[in-house]
Amino acid sequence: MEYEYSYKVKSLKPYIEYCEKNGYELKSDTKQMGYVFSNPNKTVARIKIDIPKKGDTKKYLDFKDEDNSKKILKERRESKALQFDDEEAVASILEFLGYEDDGSYIRNRRVYVKGGVIFELDYYIKSRNKVLAVEGVKEEVDKVYLEIKDIESQYE
Repeated sequence: MEYEYSYKVKSLKPYIEYCEKNGYELKSDTKQMGYVFSNPNKTVARIKIDIPKKGDTKKYLDFKDEDNSKKILKERRESKALQFDDEEAVASILEFLGYEDDGSYIRNRRVYVKGGVIFELDYYIKSRNKVLAVEGVKEEVDKVYLEIKDIESQYE
């Protein structure tokens, strides 16, 4: 089960500074191409292609419950990501399961981790949207969210 606060922000900078000042470890800093596929069963499949600044490109497939609500806090099922190389096999599986193309994106993603908390800081290239996601263990995530929910107002 995924437990996540996710919302648009004006700037990623204060959250990067928060992570760095509070002992979070930078786990990845990648360009990511993503493809989303929807299904009438109210789930989505996602193909994510991570293009790191150094190292090999990796492709992943995962699934999660659809949630198009505007809620900041989302709790939903999410599969583990499966790394793959065979794009034709993945396309065949998605087609067999009834998933249809529902869009794509390109973003820059930074991931910071500490204990049971994961920060995902996304900058979407085309729309220029900046999105913060804080996910992980409920008790720890709730505590961190209370610490950061007004962080941008301190920078205005």
